[in-house]
Amino acid sequence: MYNLNKIRRFLAIAASLAALSLVATIAFRMQQAGSPAALIRKLPLQVDVALQKVHFTETRQGVKRWDLSAERAEFNKKTDTSTLTGVRLVLAGKPPEGELLITADRADYQNASKNVLLTGNVHGQSGSGMEFSTTRLSYLAAKAQLETGEPVRFKDAGLELEGVGMEFQTQTRRLKLLKDVNALYRPQGAK
Repeated sequence: MYNLNKIRRFLAIAASLAALSLVATIAFRMQQAGSPAALIRKLPLQVDVALQKVHFTETRQGVKRWDLSAERAEFNKKTDTSTLTGVRLVLAGKPPEGELLITADRADYQNASKNVLLTGNVHGQSGSGMEFSTTRLSYLAAKAQLETGEPVRFKDAGLELEGVGMEFQTQTRRLKLLKDVNALYRPQGAK
């Protein structure tokens, strides 16, 4: 019986040492690891969902109207808007003009109306070579029209226009500069 008590004490001491060793190892490794390298950014209170690499497509009667993609999107259910960063809006077009690609730093997409407000380094370019740039631009889905009240620069086939405010019908490619318009025409091949 005396041997049995010694064996029990030995096993209890061995189990205690093993448990202490395990706790010490875990504590040491946690201290060495420190804080995680990539912390997950907290969402602002008004954001319900945030996603990386998003893509929206608008089709009507089986015909694609536009594609909207972004590096990051934050959705707010209360206001029914999506705030996008690193934005590409591609408006469908027919030959010879082709598609119109518009890029911007940021955009606010109204989910119900499908309107898009693009801000920051807004630049548009068509397949035919037409280009424009501004700081703020709205795409009104119901009218299929681009609008801005900001200064805008426009270039197409030797024609360079500057003005304040623009209305651009995306289906017909009709352009209207609203005020303070300056125009310069350089025929193709002329210097």
